[in-house]
Parts: sequence; structure tokens; C-alpha cells
Amino acid sequence: MTNDELVDKYAALIGPLLPLAKRAYGARDTVSPEHYASRKYTRLLAEFSKQGGSLGDLSKRLGVAYSGMRRRVQMAELPKTSSTPNRHRYSDKEYGQMVHTILEAKKLGTECYHETIKEAYDRGFSIARVAREMGLSSANPLYYAINKLRLIDEQES
Repeated sequence: MTNDELVDKYAALIGPLLPLAKRAYGARDTVSPEHYASRKYTRLLAEFSKQGGSLGDLSKRLGVAYSGMRRRVQMAELPKTSSTPNRHRYSDKEYGQMVHTILEAKKLGTECYHETIKEAYDRGFSIARVAREMGLSSANPLYYAINKLRLIDEQES
């Protein structure tokens, strides 16, 4: 099957899922129509990619960010989280200190940066709030860092 044929086929399968899939927030094992659509979207993207389809072409066709599609494909094999860390009520000052720590770690390199983000997550800091305080428009890159480390840990086990 040519790339154009794959793009046509998968755009038709994925397109109807997007409105719901884009609204799936929270743990990956949540039971909801939005999460079901999101899991199906990820499964179809991974299938499309394994068949040699161009994510760039598909992202243009669907009007979806390439980086988000790529992230979904890379993390498709990651097991669903069955629980989230205990959440704490941290003060504004504690969030400020954590954001400062993360930004300092970023200067030391990607690995240190990702580990510090995961440490904040494991301690119960809201990653969405950390992202806001870092001036990011989305927490997705921070969750990517956390999940990338989880994937590495799974592969090493």
C-alpha cells in the first residue's frame, strides 16, 4: 500500500475519533468515551506507523500537531498507569522552588531535567501547574519526559 493510500485509510479511521480523543485528560486507564477514543487513536497511529505511513503527511491531513502524533506512537507500548502518585497541597512558595529546581536541572542536561520532572510528579506536584509556572502552554512535554523515563525503566526490568 502506498503512503497516500495509507494516509487516506487512516485519516478516515482517525478523523471521527479526534473530537473525543482530544478531550481525554488524566490517567490513561480512566474509563470514559474520551479515553476509549484516545486509546483507539493511539493504537491506529502505531499501526499506521508500523506500516510505514508518514506521520507528517497524516498530521497535515488531520490538522493535528506532528509532535503529538509522534509522542503517541513512541509511548504506545508504555503500560497504562494503574494509579497516580498521592497528591499534596503544596504552597505557592513550594511550587516556585520546584519550578526553580526543574529549570536549574534543565541547564545540566536533558537526563537530569527529565529525572527532576519525574521526581516532582512522584512527590505529588501537579504537572499541569508546574508547566503553567514554567510558562509552557501545555503539560504534554513534561508528561512526555515522565513517560520516557517510565518506558526506559520498563525496558531495563
